[in-house]
Amino acid sequence: MTTVDFREAHAQQWEQVSEEVERTILRSQPGENRVLIKIGAGRAYPHHAHATPDEVFVVDGVYVDPGVENGRPFGPGSYLYYPPGTEHNATSPSGCTILVWNAGAPKT
Repeated sequence: MTTVDFREAHAQQWEQVSEEVERTILRSQPGENRVLIKIGAGRAYPHHAHATPDEVFVVDGVYVDPGVENGRPFGPGSYLYYPPGTEHNATSPSGCTILVWNAGAPKT
């Protein structure tokens, strides 16, 4: 039988990225990163780029990237795929939680 890796919600360790922006690492293995990010109302994750594809799934709230579709809002269940080398800036007017998966750490 294979071993199942899991994280209990109450045991997650959150790291502050910037004011009212936090992240917790769900999985970080070579070539395989899964991060849950909370962005407070009116806040933004620092502008960055990735050498590998970056994928975002909106879990809760409203996610906005000013560079995508003229800054249109994306609600829960929305999925965004950023090709390698894409620069982006995750923001939220009302706060959001996003699940991000990629193969490498962002270049800031």
